[in-house]
Amino acid sequence: MQGIDNREHRNLLDVFYKYEQMSGIDKNKSNVISEEDSKIQKDMEELTLLYENFKFLLAELKKCAKDYELKKKSTRSILHKRIRILVTKLQKINVDV
Repeated sequence: MQGIDNREHRNLLDVFYKYEQMSGIDKNKSNVISEEDSKIQKDMEELTLLYENFKFLLAELKKCAKDYELKKKSTRSILHKRIRILVTKLQKINVDV
């Protein structure tokens, strides 16, 4: 699974904030917001939302994997214990296992 690079996302946000600062200075002089500026802002909002969703789902996935590992160890332990008991019982009654 390919993840989203946290550093890359932060760098993109830094570039966007720098762009906003620069375009804010330009807008004070021209009072014009271009379609491209609006699209960039909308796209960055969507990227940030997707990034936050990714981080949430990644945390859920890690929790699920941890819960799975704990349950697997517990189940394996019980299973092996029961197998040892059954092997002993079957050996007592001379059944090959």
